[in-house]
Amino acid sequence: MEKNIIVFYAPVGTNLTQYQIGGGEIGCRRTREILKKHGFEVITIDKPIMEKKGLMNYFKMALKGYTRLWKALVSNNRAILYTVGFYERNVYLEWLIIMTGKLLSRRTIYEARNGRLVKAYYEYGKLYKLFMDSILMKVDTVFCQGLEYVRFIEQRYKKRSVYSPNYVMNKFLKEYSADRPLDVIRLIYFGRVTEAKNIGVIVEVCSELLKRGYKVETIIIGAYTEEYKRDLDQFISNLYIPKDTIRFLGHQPFEIISAELQKAHFFIFPSQEKKEGHSNSLTEAMTFGVVPIVSSAGFNSSIVAKPELVVNDIDARRYADVVDKIIQDMSWGIYSKFVYDRIRENYTEDRVKTSILKAISELVE
Repeated sequence: MEKNIIVFYAPVGTNLTQYQIGGGEIGCRRTREILKKHGFEVITIDKPIMEKKGLMNYFKMALKGYTRLWKALVSNNRAILYTVGFYERNVYLEWLIIMTGKLLSRRTIYEARNGRLVKAYYEYGKLYKLFMDSILMKVDTVFCQGLEYVRFIEQRYKKRSVYSPNYVMNKFLKEYSADRPLDVIRLIYFGRVTEAKNIGVIVEVCSELLKRGYKVETIIIGAYTEEYKRDLDQFISNLYIPKDTIRFLGHQPFEIISAELQKAHFFIFPSQEKKEGHSNSLTEAMTFGVVPIVSSAGFNSSIVAKPELVVNDIDARRYADVVDKIIQDMSWGIYSKFVYDRIRENYTEDRVKTSILKAISELVE
């Protein structure tokens, strides 16, 4: 029996430094693992990246990747083409890839990632819309990382899509633990430690809570550049935050992160990342009952599903206000159990895996 083959065009973080690897790369790696574990042979074609190497390198990567993709599709006449889409400046190459798959009569999947699909559609001109319409209308199956996209595609194209959010792996699921005294307020952030994630705002939230008389500990986990770390250290010093109140642990395995999450009270996530989609860190924090206080970037609002935990302005005082109110209302336990249950009901490996494999199996038959 011929093995089912998926040609997987996606960013998986090849040749990226640790601090550049984000939720997109991690999510794609997890999808690839799901496919491999369930008997698919996966041929990975790396999405070209711009980064610091410039436009010429991007084109070289794109040409090399397209050549590999063409050969893989021609050599495997029953292959499924799975394209992870980031649209915007990528839309024309993604269109070419999808149309290549259709030209060769291959079944096609387009997965819409990051938080810009709808905004970019209305911000760019007629030509951009024409290409985006062509992709979404002609592919056999659309996977959507955000519920917002499911609604958009249904309304605009009268087409069903598959909700495939980032998820928490089964091995990281733990029993709920409410044993977290609030004598010291423990804030946590983990993920990429970059300026776009507004780590400075987390520092300011800590400072604001100290001013209000709380004892606070803040843990920041994730890879960073030494230059950005020096800037943050200076900022902490300028705010006269006591030594060791904020600790940077750098890049850590999830075993270390989970140990910190089991003690934490609030996950502060003031990201302004333009292309923020579904943060793995957000769902993983919620898995441990850590109450998230988030910006409105990406899919944060629909994931959290509690408007009072979403701060629309990048203002540290407003983040501190939410923490303050929850403590004063003695409602931390209620929110903690709510977010824990929300992950179990919507964002576990088993739930998302089932949706992905069911949709792909319909293409294989």
